[in-house]
Amino acid sequence: MLLAALDWSLTALHVGVVLAFVLLWIPRATWRWHGRLVGLVAFSWLGIGAAKGAIGYCFLTDLQWRVKRARGEAHLPGSFLKYVADFVTGTNVSPAVVDTVAATVFAGVCLAAIFRAWQASRRATP
Repeated sequence: MLLAALDWSLTALHVGVVLAFVLLWIPRATWRWHGRLVGLVAFSWLGIGAAKGAIGYCFLTDLQWRVKRARGEAHLPGSFLKYVADFVTGTNVSPAVVDTVAATVFAGVCLAAIFRAWQASRRATP
């Protein structure tokens, strides 16, 4: 029962992080939080990922997959995004498609965060 609650909590957190990553660059009040989140995701995907030999590594997915395995779930995909895509579509979405979409969105969101940081610095300068 505890593992099930932890699994659902991690799913909710993970979905929240993905939505925040994609959307928080829009409202001015959240630009700084978004920049920090982008830095954290980039550190995980690129920094830790490079060290582990798996670009795109997500420590949150790693934790959640440990919980799912402890609950007896097997044959988990390489990413949470593929897991969600399969669940939402009811099909087996190609990992290459999921990875391409994820990389494209990641690059776009990073550019949006850089643009917002530039805008914020222009506003702060008299």
